This record gives sequence, structure tokens and C-alpha cells, in this order.
Amino acid sequence: MGRSARIAIIALLFLLAAVLSIQGIGVSVSYFLPRNGMFSHPVTPLSLRDIEFDIGRFLGVGGSLSLYSMRGMGITDAEGNPIASDGPLVGPFLSVLSSAVAKLKLPIPPLEFEASGGVFGCYNIDPPLMTGNLDRYLASATGTTYEAVTSTISLDGRWGWGWVFGGSATYFLKGQFGISVGANYYLGGGNLELSGSYDAYDDGSGWVTGQDIPAILKTARLDFSGLEIILGVELEL
Repeated sequence: MGRSARIAIIALLFLLAAVLSIQGIGVSVSYFLPRNGMFSHPVTPLSLRDIEFDIGRFLGVGGSLSLYSMRGMGITDAEGNPIASDGPLVGPFLSVLSSAVAKLKLPIPPLEFEASGGVFGCYNIDPPLMTGNLDRYLASATGTTYEAVTSTISLDGRWGWGWVFGGSATYFLKGQFGISVGANYYLGGGNLELSGSYDAYDDGSGWVTGQDIPAILKTARLDFSGLEIILGVELEL
């Protein structure tokens, strides 16, 4: 089991522990704007978040669990630098996204402000490659500009992990029921394990077949970095 898988599993176990001691829960409409990707949204039922328990009045620990429909996401090199392309290279796919965070609270009734930070883990369900965008990238990726490219490339990576931090404000309408707005920024990714080859057509020399994918793609990672916007309701138990 790889490092990313272990971290994701630990985050899920932490979330389960929080559920067993739950002191608050929220349901939200949330949207994800990935870096170099496409505007994405959760699959109904709405995402479950603010599963939390308090540590005194000003501290807490919480988690979230969402099933996201990712429309398209970019990729990075092994060092985390975005790989430039005409558009997203992976998607669309479903992603099970979970987080475990520490919280700093500032209650000013009827408002409550929170700042949070922690880890997230995700499992991406059969993510496909956007072959059109990938072929256009390969047409000039090696320094030679080709007129046409057809590729046969497979993707085996599923797990991802990283850091998440953000904040929210909740207005309690009556008692322990409140309306919240917030945002999180995710910074992470996961190995894609790309392999395969491509054929390219050069106007001067014709077709060049069976070319191995560039080294930068062999170690490429899914770019799971971006901004999440959250609108929801919260109930303190």
C-alpha cells in the first residue's frame, strides 16, 4: 500500500471516530474549482460535512465526506508544477473526497467563525484521460511540432491526498440551527501511473509510430488543487 493510500485511509478512520462522538453535523451545497480544471459539483445527496466534536469552547475536530463529480482536472509534474495544456487532461470522473481537520472557533452569538486546517484523502473512480487534449499536448511536447497525434495511453492511479485549509461563518437562526458559508483550499494530488505510446504525423517525414510517452508524463500526478465554495446548514447537537 502506497503512502497516499495510507494517508487517505487514516483520514477516513479519523472521520469515523468523529462520527462516533458527534456533536455537530452539516449538509451543504459545495462547488470545486480545480486549478487548470473545470467547475465541478457534488453528486446528490448533498455533501456531508462539519461532522465534528468540540474540545472546549474554542477548539474542535471535524471531518467531511462528499461524492464529487469532477468534470475535468489538470496534471502536474513530479515536483508539483502544473503541466501546461490546451485544457484539462483527466476526466470526467467521480471522486470520494474526505477530510479530517482541526478547528479554531470564535463564537460571537448569533455568529460563529471558524478557521480550519488538516488533511484530505480521495479515491477517484475510474478516471479517464481526455484524449483530445492529451493528443494536442503530445503534438508539441517533445520539441517537434506534429500535425496529428493518436495515442494509446492507460491510467492506473486512483488514490490522492493532500492538505486542506479554510474558514467559515455560521449564523444561528434559532437555537442550534444555523446557515453557513465558507471556503476551503485543497493542495494535493495523486500518482496517475501513465503508460503507453503514441503515433505522430509530420508533414515532412510522414507517420512516426510507437513513440514512448515523454518522461514528464510517466511521473505525472493528478492536480488536486483548487478552491471549494460551501453553502450549507449546520446543527449543533
